[in-house]
Amino acid sequence: MSQKSSLSSTEIATLWETYKEKTFILRFLEYLIPNANDPKAEKIMSDLHKNLEIYVEKVKNIFHNEGSIHPQGFSSSSDVNINAPKLFDNGFDVMLLRSIKQMSMGLYTLNMGLSYRTDVVNIYKDLTAITQACYDDCTQYLLEKGILTRPPYIPMPVSTEYINDLHYLSGFNILEKQGKWIRTS
Repeated sequence: MSQKSSLSSTEIATLWETYKEKTFILRFLEYLIPNANDPKAEKIMSDLHKNLEIYVEKVKNIFHNEGSIHPQGFSSSSDVNINAPKLFDNGFDVMLLRSIKQMSMGLYTLNMGLSYRTDVVNIYKDLTAITQACYDDCTQYLLEKGILTRPPYIPMPVSTEYINDLHYLSGFNILEKQGKWIRTS
């Protein structure tokens, strides 16, 4: 029977931060979900909450199995007033969640690159998939509601052009007309 290797310093650090980040997002969602006025927005946030709870427990179990304490994350009772009044318009909740998930996609990739144990790598693979699905759900929701605007369209190039003259390096001169200076006196 092969013995599982100990957590490396980078694995401890990334799991520690992941735990803190996930408990923060869970508390954030626990405030947003009851204030959601749209059933579709509520489902996006509720599904993410359910998925993240599983991974908070997985990280906690890894620390426990290593004989370590787990990080002190954010708690509902001391860190969030779930009964605070709604302070945002409809769609802001999903827009903010989309931004958080956009950042998370990059973090999971970095964290996975700093991890070596299979169980830790798998956590980041799974969280990446969950995050990408949530990001896509948020994007589609915001587009459907007209809250998120797409970047402008530009015509597709139909040919390749090369610069043959280095004149563009001299900049633009408003006093120059067809290669000659305009005299005002």
